[in-house]
Amino acid sequence: MELDLEQMMFLIQRRYRVLQEIDKLTSELQEAVTRNDTVSASLLLDMRADQIEESDRCWQEIWMMSEKGSEAASAVRELMRSDPAAVRPTGSFEEQKIYEIRRKTEKLIKVIQEKDRNLNRRVGGGQSYYVKTNK
Repeated sequence: MELDLEQMMFLIQRRYRVLQEIDKLTSELQEAVTRNDTVSASLLLDMRADQIEESDRCWQEIWMMSEKGSEAASAVRELMRSDPAAVRPTGSFEEQKIYEIRRKTEKLIKVIQEKDRNLNRRVGGGQSYYVKTNK
């Protein structure tokens, strides 16, 4: 059975939108921590956890597409594991969009990770995971 690139593109786009929401919630969490607003921080952490679960669901659906056969598995691996910054797709519109969204997603993930790192250092102080791993 052939891989549905359009469905894959939609799933990757949905995951990107979820990550945008995680980024927004992370910024709001930083503000709540700055205000020492533990109630808001707790709610924001719960909301973020829900969005992370949604991102995981999208990721799982994408990889489940590889179960349609060896050709589909090979195509999913190629589209999801290759370096999107290095690839210049010449394939279909959907393939081009997949790589474009993956490039944007990688940049967004780096932004979120940096916010998380800063938040962890601020909240954890000397006990922060990032302080401990740099020793």
